[in-house]
Amino acid sequence: MKLLALESATEQCSVALWHGGTLSCIQGPAHRDHSETLLPMVQRLLSEAGVDQSQLDAIAFGMGPGAFTGLRMACGVAQGMALGLGIPVVPISTLLALAEGSGHERVITALDARMNQLYVAAYESVSGQWITRIAPCLCDSDQLPQLPEGIWLPVGSGAEMCRIALIQAWPGQLLPVKAGLIPQAIHVATLGVAAFQSGLAVPPEQAVPLYLRDKVALTRMERAAK
Repeated sequence: MKLLALESATEQCSVALWHGGTLSCIQGPAHRDHSETLLPMVQRLLSEAGVDQSQLDAIAFGMGPGAFTGLRMACGVAQGMALGLGIPVVPISTLLALAEGSGHERVITALDARMNQLYVAAYESVSGQWITRIAPCLCDSDQLPQLPEGIWLPVGSGAEMCRIALIQAWPGQLLPVKAGLIPQAIHVATLGVAAFQSGLAVPPEQAVPLYLRDKVALTRMERAAK
């Protein structure tokens, strides 16, 4: 199987290729226009692997939550390529990709959503399968959802930024924050292959980003008025 994976939900872009059970990846900082980074990366990765895009079986992408521009670009590139090739798309949660890269069985993932808010989810690995314990949600940093019992590893930019808030919300349940982890295409690829084999791929036109926030420029005043 040959699966291309795209991830551009943060300030870093990455692309990965699952090719006959092996993984290769290219990563770098995103430009203001993610297309200036993402598309050349795809072309370079396929060229270095000696794989023509017509040989691809599916394309996975980090569906979010995350930076709006990056999510739109990853989804758009995945859709455009998949439509042209007549292959399906595999949307993968950006937060789940963070958990996949953590090396831990119980993971609380948090990304900075700006305006004192976080994108949060919790996952537990059971018999090699990720179980969602807290579905991806947008929440204020001081109003975090209830965490199931157990000891959890916090990861992501939001966990690093709001470490004290997480400790106060879930006293006695957290390991020290594992710093420096970001969503990466190599983990989107691993999850994408499993999802594809489980029948979770979708037609390109049905692939959509997971924004969670309905309005990009929601001000504090607007939130306070609700």
